[in-house]
Amino acid sequence: MPLGGQLGNDSLPLPGSMPASLSGPQACSGNGLRGVGPVMAGFYSYLSAALGFGLLTLLLLPGWRGSLQGKLLTLASLCSAVWAMLAVSVSAGEIYQAGAYPVFEILRYIAWYGFLLKLLVPAARENTGYRRFLYRALPLSIAFAVLLLGLEQVVTWLHLASRVPDLVAARMAGHVALAIMGLAIVEQLYRNTARTHLWAVKYLFMGMGAIFAFDLYLYADALLFRGMDRDLWDTRGFVNLLAVPLLVLAAARNRDWSANLFVSRDIVLHTTAILGAGLYLLVMAGAGYYLREYGGDWGRVAQVAFFSLAVLLLLVVLSSGQLRTRLRVFLGKHFYKDKYDYRHEWLRLTGDLYAGHGEAEGPQAAIRVLAQIVDARAGLLWLRDEQGDFRNTAAWQMSPVEATEAAGGSLAAFLADTGFVVKLQELDTRPDEYAGLELPSWVSGLRCGWLVVPLVGVEDMLGFVVLADPLVQRPINWEDRDLLKTAAKQTAGYLSVLLASEALARARQFELFNRLSAYMVHDLKNIGAELEMVARNAERHADNPEFLQDAFATVATASADIQRLLEQLRNKRIQPGRQVVVNLQQVVMAALRKVQAGLPEPQLEACADDCLVIAEKDRIVNVIAHLLENARQATPADGFVRIRLAQEGALCVVEISDNGHGMDAEFLRDRLFTPFDTTRGNAGIGIGMYESREFVRQCGGEIHVVSSPGEGTQVTLRLPATPGE
Repeated sequence: MPLGGQLGNDSLPLPGSMPASLSGPQACSGNGLRGVGPVMAGFYSYLSAALGFGLLTLLLLPGWRGSLQGKLLTLASLCSAVWAMLAVSVSAGEIYQAGAYPVFEILRYIAWYGFLLKLLVPAARENTGYRRFLYRALPLSIAFAVLLLGLEQVVTWLHLASRVPDLVAARMAGHVALAIMGLAIVEQLYRNTARTHLWAVKYLFMGMGAIFAFDLYLYADALLFRGMDRDLWDTRGFVNLLAVPLLVLAAARNRDWSANLFVSRDIVLHTTAILGAGLYLLVMAGAGYYLREYGGDWGRVAQVAFFSLAVLLLLVVLSSGQLRTRLRVFLGKHFYKDKYDYRHEWLRLTGDLYAGHGEAEGPQAAIRVLAQIVDARAGLLWLRDEQGDFRNTAAWQMSPVEATEAAGGSLAAFLADTGFVVKLQELDTRPDEYAGLELPSWVSGLRCGWLVVPLVGVEDMLGFVVLADPLVQRPINWEDRDLLKTAAKQTAGYLSVLLASEALARARQFELFNRLSAYMVHDLKNIGAELEMVARNAERHADNPEFLQDAFATVATASADIQRLLEQLRNKRIQPGRQVVVNLQQVVMAALRKVQAGLPEPQLEACADDCLVIAEKDRIVNVIAHLLENARQATPADGFVRIRLAQEGALCVVEISDNGHGMDAEFLRDRLFTPFDTTRGNAGIGIGMYESREFVRQCGGEIHVVSSPGEGTQVTLRLPATPGE
């Protein structure tokens, strides 16, 4: 066992504890540990290491079914977590854990050897030297570790440590050899790794190199001074803990190790900020303790005032957007291959765009999402107008500019032709990249102008965005430009949809007005036909009192219909009339009277009595009259148009049939009830059948049409009957 005795408890020596003769002059009462560090330092040290490796194991577990490297890494992390937990128990004085601790310490070495040597397999396939090293190092290192493990168990079981002091030194030397083997494997991996792939594994080399190097120092010191330095042993847990974040970064960069492990940039940023704040507070607390101890009468006051000032300063620093930007740039530059977390950027872009959806917020959201990518503090948006020029239509965190860029201007033409992201400060230093570009006069009036980003749509350029320079100056490289151009395409699509939605809303208003006008024209045509019939028959029947009575009633009805149409026009919507109980027999007779002029004259075949429905009387009369008029116009003068009224169970049925030219199935399916589709040319509007069907449906009924070319048409109205009073 590497430890000479129980940590911090001299009365309970561990099995195989180091005798006093090997513990040196500074031994702690024969327990083999030199130094007088805090008793609980090792407890917290190894507890933190156990938690760190335990968390790493949990992160790696979802991907353990993947590659062999991932399984070996998970196993090594698990062995390290168990080893650290056993070290916690040893630190707490639990003697029954003393036998398991050295076992897992060596198993931990074996697991890490297997993982690291597995990484050499690709190089061994291509290089004979690495193949020889791999085939020799793997069995030799594992065999040596197993041999040392057996020696540990023999010494522990037979209690040989106190009787054969040289065996304890041999065990220490064995651990030194294990650490050297680990460093040798890490060194071979470093030599084998190409520079282009070094970024993916360099943190693995740092983490494992630190663990093996510290173990080498620990056991070499113990072998040299014939006793384990307790302070070094206590520190070992913290060293292993510091290696865990490096292993997490390495695993995140190598998908073959763990397909599901991802280290978010935000997590790294927040963790770094928290750790920095914690370290700052520790330093300030130490300074406050010094002031209290050596400040005399004012010591306590100085400590409280100093610490309060330190906390206030920390809050000021943490709230600084400039500091967060600098820290984000630093982490992206030194810890990640790519400058951006593209998954996060894309999700944020999409979320911010549609969170600001709307006629007023949409353009500002388009500026904001582009500005956030490069930390710009403000921006302006130019969009193409109806004349093809570009006008400043929106501003974010700055005043708008009354400026128009002509479609054929130098800036617009350059952006449309090249799609470049223009950095205004580079026009003088890199004239070859911006050949032919002459900035308009309004650009010089922008004090903080920085980048010009084109918004390229599907067919042409929709507009462009001018971004203001950030609070923290930052370089713009190809990765920034590519992300800006990609985000600008998405933003252009969003703005296109937004503009199309606004245009569609205006078109719907015109559509509503046109539809209302079509209904009005159709009703006016019916009113005009009624008044025309009255005027045409007035000369012949002027002396007939019944005609005069019908004429006055027709004029009154026409006047009411005109007033209703005017009211609909004022309210910009079609207003339904009042529904009442209507006798369909009276409705059919009124409809027949409206279409008496012309051949063939409609004939009433059957008319059921007391066939009652709920409907608008005037409209249902117009609907049946319209269907009769359609049948007569489609039928030659020597043909027939017949109407039948019957009650079938709970339905009232109006059937209109003719032997006219008829309609084919395609016309019935695709055109008959399509609004504004007519076969009469300028004589028709094409809304009568559509309006008739909609009215019948409002009454709870349905229209069914059966027709064949050359065989005529049969139109059937089925309306729900209502019981009489």
